[in-house]
Amino acid sequence: MAQQGVHYFPGHMQKALRALDNYIKVIDLVVELVDARAPLSSRNPLLDELAGNKARLVLLSKQDRADEEVTKEWLNYFKQRGIAAVAGDLTKGKFVNILSAASAPLMAKKREKEARLGMKKQPIRTMIIGIPNVGKSTLINNLCGKKKVNVGNKAGVTKAEQWIRLGDEFIVLDTPGVLPMNYPDEAMAVRLALLGCMKEEVLPTEDLAYALLGYLREEYPSALLVRFGIENLNSLQSDDVFLTIARRRLLLEGSEPSLTKACYLLIKEFKDGLLGRFSLERPC
Repeated sequence: MAQQGVHYFPGHMQKALRALDNYIKVIDLVVELVDARAPLSSRNPLLDELAGNKARLVLLSKQDRADEEVTKEWLNYFKQRGIAAVAGDLTKGKFVNILSAASAPLMAKKREKEARLGMKKQPIRTMIIGIPNVGKSTLINNLCGKKKVNVGNKAGVTKAEQWIRLGDEFIVLDTPGVLPMNYPDEAMAVRLALLGCMKEEVLPTEDLAYALLGYLREEYPSALLVRFGIENLNSLQSDDVFLTIARRRLLLEGSEPSLTKACYLLIKEFKDGLLGRFSLERPC
């Protein structure tokens, strides 16, 4: 790819950062969502500064689309670094129970203080943060048991902060996704674009598709055999792979197979989980 770095920081993200800095003062627990397919790339170092010394839980979302064994490696990675972490499919199960169990040890001092002062248990003021499209709104709706906020498989759906009460145990602040201003590591920017965490126009689609194909060749060579019937993947040039996909899916420009349409299709089917369960990075 030609880019030497990627700049992407819409105005609403700057506004969100300023607002979050004010909210953090009254927060008990920070829940940071990351995408289980790229947990490191989908963390935002700006949020480390924002959260400070607040109790913190990392939630690896979209576990159902990630390589199960690699997700286990990531959970162990965070554990070894003293960071509480859990993984899950936000569209299934009751996450309020998972959140309650995972946050209990993190909130022990708060509960001890309340007991010492003779207070009844106060709701845990919880901030849910993460970069765009990691599943914050989906998590909120799961915790509420019904739709409270808009959900979309693209960056930038949540535009403003909102407080939501979850029974007597939690008061949750949903926040807009915030990305770093720059990604000097091009590979990281590519992963985020493939996960839908950046607007699609930020990086060229064909470049993303070729990067994804290169990763599948290396890590999951059987994926295209299963989905498209492409054999001997490593003996084919990348253009030939995409042209084969175009022929088999009848993606044409006039009467000729369309390489561009095949690129779009490969990315879409990856995002939709139709290619299989893949992780885009492993712990170092």
